[in-house]
Amino acid sequence: MKLIVGLSGNLPSQISGNSFLSEYNSFYRPFFQILYGHSSIPIVLYFSGLWYEWLAEEHPEVLSLISEMMKKNRQIEILGGAYYEPYLPLLQTNDRTGQIDFLTTAIRQRFMKRPKGCLIDSNSWDNSLISCLKSCGIDYVFLDKSALFYPEGYRVPDYHVSMTEDQGKIITIFPLANKLLEKGRQMTPEEFIQKLLQIKGKDPVVSLFFDFKSIRVLDLVWLDEFFRLITANKAIELISPSQYLKDDPAIGREYFQSKNICKNVLLKSEELDNLYAKMIYVQTLANSIRGDKYKKKSALDELWKGQGYFSAFTCQASRKAYSCFITSEKLSRSQESFISSLVKYDFKLKGYKQYMYKGDTCNAYIQRAGGLIFEFDNIPTAWNYASYCPDNQYPGLFRDSMYNPDQFRGDVETLTSSGFEDFSSIIYDVDDYDRENKKLVLSFRHKTAEGPIRIIKTYRFFNFLTAVKYELINIGGLPINIGGAVSFNISLSSAEHIFQPKMLEKGIEFEDKSRTITLTSDRVSHFTYRNIFHDSGQYLSTLIYAFGQTGTLEPGKSCQISFELSCH
Repeated sequence: MKLIVGLSGNLPSQISGNSFLSEYNSFYRPFFQILYGHSSIPIVLYFSGLWYEWLAEEHPEVLSLISEMMKKNRQIEILGGAYYEPYLPLLQTNDRTGQIDFLTTAIRQRFMKRPKGCLIDSNSWDNSLISCLKSCGIDYVFLDKSALFYPEGYRVPDYHVSMTEDQGKIITIFPLANKLLEKGRQMTPEEFIQKLLQIKGKDPVVSLFFDFKSIRVLDLVWLDEFFRLITANKAIELISPSQYLKDDPAIGREYFQSKNICKNVLLKSEELDNLYAKMIYVQTLANSIRGDKYKKKSALDELWKGQGYFSAFTCQASRKAYSCFITSEKLSRSQESFISSLVKYDFKLKGYKQYMYKGDTCNAYIQRAGGLIFEFDNIPTAWNYASYCPDNQYPGLFRDSMYNPDQFRGDVETLTSSGFEDFSSIIYDVDDYDRENKKLVLSFRHKTAEGPIRIIKTYRFFNFLTAVKYELINIGGLPINIGGAVSFNISLSSAEHIFQPKMLEKGIEFEDKSRTITLTSDRVSHFTYRNIFHDSGQYLSTLIYAFGQTGTLEPGKSCQISFELSCH
């Protein structure tokens, strides 16, 4: 049998520098020390772009060692991939190739060698990647075949190299033996080698990729003994991918796809869907920059960093992705010709349009569902204050609801009482869209227990200020008395402490690093807030409720209430 040994350092963008250091000291440094003592073992190495950046800054001697092992006896073969490890199927073609070429260039400049293969998470596989990979000079891919979907009745040859194609482009697939390595963690090195030798079939090729996670049970003493035994065993041929392909072997063709339909991940939460829409929008802006290659490079770099964060699908990483996307958007703007505007655009890729205010210091995106702001960016700090998380059930700013004043005690908990109605799923009508004055008027008709009312909601946008005016009109024949609640789910960026706002006479104020966020109203009875945390204790957002009552509203009469949200 043939055995390929690999080492991967696939740390995505959201991992901190401290995590790099911990994993380097506990695993990667001793791994290289062990490997250096087994010079006859060829190794396939995959590191993300961020790993190379970190090593160059903190431990350049490791890069020198890798270079020496490549030149001395060609012991190391380096793999490429996407620099920031994004979820490739969700990217446009030019960003896929851009990320792959970025890592290829970094490897070629550092080691004077162009990678011919790559390592891809099977959950991120899509057949459309084949043409992209081939155009970037990638001839082979390591994939875990057990995580792929084959036609019904097809027996998956787990330990056989194969090829697959798309639109006439052919790429070679080396199968990863992840499940086999999982079992090997519970065995002695001798037992594991016997397990390897029991693999049947014609010309089996087993690819074992070790990383920090795999060695938590397989300690380094185990690894050293394993390397010694496979070197001495004549029944095991240690090879590299290039050595295997050099003999031009006859390999079969297969067709498969990922078991995960990649874009279904967007349906898991509205947050991921909004973030994906932001990525697509900024991709268009960054790739359309003309005449300034340095500006375009900077904008694309921020975009690609954000794509790496996005691939993690976590709250913390999503917020960092927003920060990168907003920075890329800012870089894409022309300082000479940019003019603040209110536009209609199908930002959310829903088949219908939303309303986007794009200002010098903030963005505010409004959807008709609930008539709320679902993204509120502060441009100078590159922060989305309306960013929430999949397990946070109160998204958006200016989210409207109504309650029974007789059951209200002045706290958020009573909003779940029988008289509470949430309007976030109601599709508001558009009464007026005034681009010149940056004004949007939304409305809907609602039937209360005492009769019908019409609610008119007017947005006005200014440089540092978003103003919203509500008008409630009694369009029935009887007096009504209702209470209204407007919620604001604000994700503050200074998550090191529990936030203590300043309560104003007619509002509430937060200090958030270099920014002051102020929310005021002309006639709200009072504001209340609570901080929302993940089960792990991680801060998610601060939920603010503003409560007000109409009093007795006679037929044909109306009442108004105004809010101002500022960020300085």
